[in-house]
This record gives sequence, structure tokens and C-alpha cells, in this order.
Amino acid sequence: MKILQLKLRSFKPFGNLMLPEGDAELPDGLVLIRGPNSTGKSSLFEAILWGLWGAEAVDLTNDELINFRSTSCQVILTFQVAGTQYKIDRSYDPANGMAVVLFANREGSWKRIADKSKSVSTKLDEILSLELKQALSTLLVRQGEVAVIANATPSVLRDLLVKVYDIDLLHQMASHLESLEKDIESRVKSLESDYTRPAQIEKQIEECQDRINRFESGLTTKRKEIRSTEKMLQDLPDAEVLRKIHQAKDNIESLKRELEVKSEGLEADLSQAGVVEASAKILNARLDALEKGRKRIESERRGIKGRVQVLDQEIGLIIGTNRDLDDKIQTLTNAGVDEVIECPTCGKPLTAADRDRLVADYNATINDGEAKKGALEGEKRQLMATSDDYDDQLNRMSKSEDAVKRVSQGQKKIDQTREKVTYAEQELSTLLKENNIRSLDAILKKLNVENLLELQKKVIRLEEALKALRNETSDTEENIQREKDTISVLQSKKLDMERIGLEIAELEKMNEHTKYVRRKLVSGFVTDYVFQKRLLGIIRGATNPYVRSFTNGQYTAIDLEPTPAKGRSGPGLILRIWDERDQAWKKTSQLSFGDRTAISLGLRMGISRTMSSIRPLKDSPIVTPRVRSVLLDEPLGGLDRARREAVVRNLVNDQSFEQILLITHTDVQGWEGIPVIDVSKTGTSSNATLEM
Repeated sequence: MKILQLKLRSFKPFGNLMLPEGDAELPDGLVLIRGPNSTGKSSLFEAILWGLWGAEAVDLTNDELINFRSTSCQVILTFQVAGTQYKIDRSYDPANGMAVVLFANREGSWKRIADKSKSVSTKLDEILSLELKQALSTLLVRQGEVAVIANATPSVLRDLLVKVYDIDLLHQMASHLESLEKDIESRVKSLESDYTRPAQIEKQIEECQDRINRFESGLTTKRKEIRSTEKMLQDLPDAEVLRKIHQAKDNIESLKRELEVKSEGLEADLSQAGVVEASAKILNARLDALEKGRKRIESERRGIKGRVQVLDQEIGLIIGTNRDLDDKIQTLTNAGVDEVIECPTCGKPLTAADRDRLVADYNATINDGEAKKGALEGEKRQLMATSDDYDDQLNRMSKSEDAVKRVSQGQKKIDQTREKVTYAEQELSTLLKENNIRSLDAILKKLNVENLLELQKKVIRLEEALKALRNETSDTEENIQREKDTISVLQSKKLDMERIGLEIAELEKMNEHTKYVRRKLVSGFVTDYVFQKRLLGIIRGATNPYVRSFTNGQYTAIDLEPTPAKGRSGPGLILRIWDERDQAWKKTSQLSFGDRTAISLGLRMGISRTMSSIRPLKDSPIVTPRVRSVLLDEPLGGLDRARREAVVRNLVNDQSFEQILLITHTDVQGWEGIPVIDVSKTGTSSNATLEM
């Protein structure tokens, strides 16, 4: 498989990305993907995996893949397998869910070949000849995976190969057989715990029959009590009728009390209205009289208010004149001995005698004004008192008018309440006739109760007692039927015991056979055959060229040595490396971190190289290699400059893969001429460009 084009919309940090731009395609061979941390390099791999297989391939939910500025995401991936081009268009939004379409390029145009998640997945399995689990192990080397291999214990390394080559089936078979043994043993114990001797069952049947006899005896007594209680209730109204009668009587009494209260209120309103009865003629005459009186008083009050306004004007004029004369007197009397005295009005020079005469005239005018003002204020007070009296009269008239209106409404309400009383009494009479009750007092006296409430309680007690007796009778009948059903079950159970004995014998025989298969046939098959006779030689052959080139010839070969189980750890594999310089086999623990990383990367590349055509078991089907690409996520972090250069140089010349995409943020020497995808970030958005 070779990736040709990748188009992203709102996928993780990428807003809109077309890689490469236009109609160009990603090249064959090694392509470096570089850029600072947190710019989105690994997100490109996630986009490829999600585009092909969905969220299951990236260990993320679909919602986590949507750019935080958007509400949906889309990946369009164009790739080539065995000379045929394919395009997969996968999009997701929370409202509508997942949409995916797979196209194939037929004679220059794209033809839809699958458009549902399940059908697309099935079609991809056919195209790649591998399922998702194996395809991921072939296609992707995750970040940190090389370091895991470099530091793996024997059991961890063996488990890794079991997982990668998907040969855990044999372990699952052994586990299944062991679970089957436990299930058989559990089933036998369960059957044995359920087994009962027939004599015990017969005894249980006899006990059931005894209980049936006792229940039937009790039924006779309860049925007699039911008939007696039913006869007593036949002569009495039922509790619901008594409740309605009691409610009707309470309603009548309540309406009568309401009528009494309203009548008292009407008498009070008649007194305040100044009338003796509530006839419409009298009330209307009273309202006319009050209206005429109100208009007369309001007319007179308006005249008083007009006169008061005139008096206020005259009083104000006197006050203003006197204030002006006081000012003039002050001007005349405050003049100095040598000052020229002038008339305050015309400015004419005055003698002292003229001044004194003028001052005397002014004082006389002021005194006359004060006397007149006193008379006017007295008249105003009398008028205000008369106005207040008119206000009181109007207030009393208003209250009388309100009372007259209340009398009219009150009389209507009293009439309505009387009608309600009459209707309620008629309802009570009808209710008594319908239930053939001639006299409530006679019934109360007959049953020796004081009132309806006690009678109602007594009837309720009888009805509840009758209901309880009927329920007890029904329960007893159910108990009898239950005992009969139990007898039937016990009789069937007796027949089942013989069948259970035969089943226990068969299960014990099957358990012995299962243990033999697990212990003798399955145990050790993976170690003895799969690893030692098939996989290890294939892995060594694929890995050694990478080890030699990645270490510049210092290390030339690897070996994987099976180890038996030890303690709690299962069987494992020890990775040994031939050191050409020291002419010795060494364990990974004897190497530097950089050497371990380079060798582990070589082992991982060898594993990916073998995945397309490996047959772990003799009868495994031969498939045509379809996934001849690899995605390497940050595998160079533990390597020095020389090791990185050796790795890149070897990958450039590696013909085992159609395409190798390598993510790195470290400086790589000797990358000149290698296609590079530069990933950068501006603000919150990332971008990627291909440089040839």
C-alpha cells in the first residue's frame, strides 16, 4: 500500500490541509515528517489510520478528533494497492454520526464500491488481505514502541511477538479448554447439589397433601363467615351511600349558616343605607336623593373654593403692600442727619416734617391693611370650616351609596343561597328515596348508633371484614393450588434424578478428556513449534540487514532464545546480539541505550517486513503482500548523530517497502534530497507542506 494524497478538514489541529497540494502525489520510498513538538506530526498518522478504520485504530473517540473551532471533521485519503488506486472519504459530526464511502479508480473515474462502515471495513480487509489488528502491526510503529522493545524482559518480548503475529489463538485455545474444565466441574457440583433421594421427595409430597387438607378445612369456616356478613350488609346502605348522605346533610347545614351570615350583613347595610327594606323602588329612590344632595353640596363647595381663592388674592395683595410700605419707612427713618431726604416714590426732596408726615401716613395705611387682612382671614376660616363640613357630608353620602349597592347585591346572594338550600334538600330527599331509606333516625336507633358518621364507620368495618374474608379465601385457594403444583413438580423431579445421575457421569468423562487435550496436545505447542521452528528464523533473516546498517556494521546478527517459565513469569525470549568488533554474543542489558534503540528499531522493521507474507502455522493461508508501507512515529529520539544518519541512509535504500513515512523532530544528517513534509503551527492552527 502506498499513500498518495491526504486531505483534512477540521481534524485535530488542522483546519484545511491538502497534502501534497494540487494533483501531486506523495513520493515512493522514505519521506521525512519534521517539525517542533506539538505541531501535529502524529496527528497526520492518526488522520491516515482514522480515515482507513475509524476511531478503533487511534484509541480516541470521534469527538476528540474534531478541531475545537469546529463541530465536525473529515479525512479524504487516496492510496494505491497492487496497482489500483482507492479513495476513502470519512467524516463525522455528533448530530449525524459517522459517514464513510470507499471509491476505486476504474478507467480514470472514481466508482463507489462501499458506503457503510461495516461494508467499507470488509472491503478494506479484502483489499489489504489483512484485518485491522495485523494491518496496524504492519503499518504503524507507535511512538515509544522501539523503547519498549529495547527494555523488554524475556516474557514481555515474547508476549509482544505473540500479539504482533496474532498467534495468541493457541493461548486462547488453552484458556478456553481450562475454562471448559472449570465449567464442567462447576456443572457437576451444581447437579450434585441439586440431587435428592426419591424417598425424600415422597415425604415432601405427603407433607404437601397434609397442608392441602388443613387449608380445605379452613375454607369451610371462612365461607360461613362470608355468608353471615353478607346477610348483615343486605339490610344496610353501603358505605358510599352513607358518605353521600352525610356529605349532603353537611352541605345543607353549611348553606344555612352561610344564609344566616349574609342576612346579618344585609341588616347592617340597610341601616347604613338609611332604608328599611331592600326593594328596588326604595333603593332607587334613596340613590336619587343621595345624588341630588351630593350635587347640591358639591356646587356650594365649589362656590366656597372660589371665594377662598379671592380672599387669598386680597390677603396676598395687603401683605405685599404692607411689605412695600415697611421698606419705604425704613428708607425714610434710616437717613443720616446730613443726608438729603428724598421721597421713596417720586424721588422729590423732603423736609423732616414732610418725612414724618409721610411716615405717619404709611403707618396708618399699614394698620388699616392689617385690620382688613384679619377680617378676611376670619372669613376664610369660616369658609374652610364649612367646606370641611361639606366633605364630611359627602363622605357619609358616599358610604350610604355604597351600602345601597351592597344591599342590592346582598339581597341577590341571599336569594341564591336560599335556592341552593332548597336544591340541596331536594337532592338529599332524592338520595334517600333511591336507596329506600324512609327514616335515618330509625336506622340509627335500630343499630344503636348516635349519628351518620358512626353508622358509616360501622358499615365500613363490616365491608372491610367481608373483603378480608374473601381475600383470605382466595389466598387459601391459591395455597391449595400451589401445593398441588408443588406435588406435580416433585413428581417430575423424581424422574429427573435418574437423568441427572447419567449426566454427571458423562460430564466427568468429558472433563478427563478435556484435561488430556490441554495438557498433552496444546501445552508447549507455541514454544516448541511456532517460535523455535518457524518464526524465529524468519525474524532473524528479516532483522539482521537492518541491525548491520543501523549500527554501521558493529552489530551484524541477532538471535531470539526461548526461555522456560520462571516463577510467576511465563515463557519468554532473550534477545542476543553478535558484536562483530568484540566477536561475542551480548544481551541488550550489556549495550548502551543508543545501541539498544538502534537494534530494537531494526527488530521492529524486520517484524513489519515479515508481516505481509509470514505464516506462523503450517496450515496458515498464503496471502499476497498488500501492506508494504510503514509509519514510523519518532523512532530516532535515542540515537546519536551517526546512528540517525545510518538509519536514514538505510531507509532511503530499503526496497522492502513501497513507502516509509518517518516522523522526527531531531536533526537528521544526510537527509538532503529526501522528500520532507514540514509541519508548522501558527496560533492555534497547524499546516503541513511537502518539499521535494
